[in-house]
Amino acid sequence: MNLTFFATLNAVVKYGSFAEAANEMNLSPSAVSLQMKRLEEYYRQPLFDRSGVKVKPTPLAHEVVALMADTLEKMELLRRRGSSVIEGRVVLGAIESMQAHILPEAMQYLHRHAPLLEIRPVRDTSYALLKGLQEGSIDAAIVAFADGEGNKRLDWHPLLQEEMMLFAPKDASEDSVAALLRTYDLIRFSRGSNLAIAVDRYLSASRNTGRGCLEMDSTHAILAMVSAGLGVSILAWPDRRSFVGYPLREVRLGPHAPVLHVSLVTRRGEANDRVLATVKDSIVRAAELARERNQWL
Repeated sequence: MNLTFFATLNAVVKYGSFAEAANEMNLSPSAVSLQMKRLEEYYRQPLFDRSGVKVKPTPLAHEVVALMADTLEKMELLRRRGSSVIEGRVVLGAIESMQAHILPEAMQYLHRHAPLLEIRPVRDTSYALLKGLQEGSIDAAIVAFADGEGNKRLDWHPLLQEEMMLFAPKDASEDSVAALLRTYDLIRFSRGSNLAIAVDRYLSASRNTGRGCLEMDSTHAILAMVSAGLGVSILAWPDRRSFVGYPLREVRLGPHAPVLHVSLVTRRGEANDRVLATVKDSIVRAAELARERNQWL
């Protein structure tokens, strides 16, 4: 049996779609379908329930994928080790702010030094990216957590850190954080996110309160709302270029201010993978450039 058929099966189970698996494996959907039929003939059992809109893997399919996963991964590592060319496909997750702050320079570096390496960027929250990393749908992720929180089952490489601050309208006359929070609605990042949790901890520790219930899942949108005089917000925003279009005041939060730590995260045990090592190098270099750029803005 052709081992690539098992890699294709893994992709179908991973994405739940023949079409997406075809895209992952650089095959046509009909080729994916043919390979799955050959595997079903080999096992003499169905690997998918095709009665619904989407194919649903059977327990046997999951069992085969689990059995072959380690073998396929080790064979791929052996293949890469024997080649001096950096190639393959990496799904790189990044939170919204880092897609503009770090990713462009990292991609530039990779295009110059590893032109055969395909990078597929994915944007999501830090929690969702970590989940994707653990489930195997993402290969590496740029995430941010307040006060250094992190999953110990993964490898973390620090990139940047930024003190969270209160952002207020440019013409706000109040001087203190407490006065600004009393005067303006607090525009929050979506509840349940790590930023929202950090803000709640700060408010509790500093004995401040925030009024209002406007929540948004885009930092750019929050900055625009604050700039328009609709409230204040507590955020960390490492990319100083963003403030060019938003007239704002920045007010330090004081001794209880949370610090946002930006890190590159990979699965534990994959540090020796040459492809991921190249991606890591590009991101570390891009983070250094971003830090230097901020010093001049």
